[in-house]
Amino acid sequence: MRLLMLLAVLQAGCLLESEPSIEVAGKCGPRDLSPECCLKEFPGQWERCTGVSAYSMGTRVIAAGVAVTVALNPVIDSAERRGVALAADLLAKVEKAIVQCVRKADQEVNDYHFNGRSPSREICQQVKVGEQTTWAAYLGLFKHEQARPCLEEALSKLIPDRYRLHPRFRFDERSGKWEFLDENKVKQIVSEQGWKGLTGTIEPDIVLLDEKGFIVHVYDLKFPCPGTNPAIWNRYMKGPWLGSTQGDVYKQVLHTDPNLVSPRHGVERWSPE
Repeated sequence: MRLLMLLAVLQAGCLLESEPSIEVAGKCGPRDLSPECCLKEFPGQWERCTGVSAYSMGTRVIAAGVAVTVALNPVIDSAERRGVALAADLLAKVEKAIVQCVRKADQEVNDYHFNGRSPSREICQQVKVGEQTTWAAYLGLFKHEQARPCLEEALSKLIPDRYRLHPRFRFDERSGKWEFLDENKVKQIVSEQGWKGLTGTIEPDIVLLDEKGFIVHVYDLKFPCPGTNPAIWNRYMKGPWLGSTQGDVYKQVLHTDPNLVSPRHGVERWSPE
């Protein structure tokens, strides 16, 4: 179970690498019962946190009956060791599946909340969940989670063991290198330090690995609200990456060109701003 989640890449912006364009009031604390903070602690448990039944949408937010294999631990490229990109035909199939899952999740959530229509710009800007966040932020989180079981099923068939959803990385000051944090390590950090212990970590939505575990492709899912908005890399307005975009950081840290994926535009290749 993924312990934390970001809104639009992330995942409600309670801290971590939150996107500057998302409106969030306050931070998650041990007594914070707001839906978005509840979902960070109990990802996928929508009925528990929001009162919305996942079954009422005709689909499950948590994948059922999907055999998800244990993936390799992601390894970041170095000058001495570099990964091998997926073959073009296989990569095309993988990216097609990712786009299909993103579009499916977008449509399902819009069907549930807006009878199949896309929310208007006015609705997207309205504060929704317990006056904690906007519709845009809430829908982004919901659609990310709705896409997850579809992604797990599709990628497990195409590239079993060679992908990670929402992997988290942290800079290790002792070694001077970035390291992958597995689920148990993330839980330990949060247990000992609270959410602030993950400040400064990064969490792309999808990484694809070569046969040795090297990261060779990186994707971040975006669900613009309204849907006519472009999918963009938001720029950090504070913190250690002030002035950089989320894409800049992923490229610098993971040594791989990151790609955006959105319902309207599909996969958009990395283009430095």
